[in-house]
Amino acid sequence: MEKILVGLDIGGTTVKIGFLDMDGEFICKWEIPTDKTDGGINVVDDIAKAIDDKISELGLAKEQFVGIGVGAPGPFESETGLIYTAVNIGWENYPLKALLEEKTGLPTVADNDANVAAVGEMWKGAGNGAKDVVCVTLGTGVGGGIITNGKVVQG
Repeated sequence: MEKILVGLDIGGTTVKIGFLDMDGEFICKWEIPTDKTDGGINVVDDIAKAIDDKISELGLAKEQFVGIGVGAPGPFESETGLIYTAVNIGWENYPLKALLEEKTGLPTVADNDANVAAVGEMWKGAGNGAKDVVCVTLGTGVGGGIITNGKVVQG
């Protein structure tokens, strides 16, 4: 049975979702709108539903899924996956990692979206093979991620 990863990029306008194989190759990708009403309380529910719907549509089994990697805007407490504030969504002290795990039943790793983008570039993108990477992201906001000696610089 093929093992599958879920990648999420939560932005102020859309949530980009992808299913990837263990080599980082896309199986499929799509996006849903970021529902910012009422302080973004529906975003995680929308993500969980979108994942479940796509699993069903593709005829996959939930047991194939290893976990979720998610990037979201704003400063993070990296160990717990708590977002201190995501101004463009309306989250404050938001337990993103815990909520995704609860709603999807999948282990989750969460960090700032620019840090996650830097890791992605180091793994499969322009920084492939490098141990030191600087990544600047431009979207609804502007961010940056830094990797030194293969490790994300937090802060």
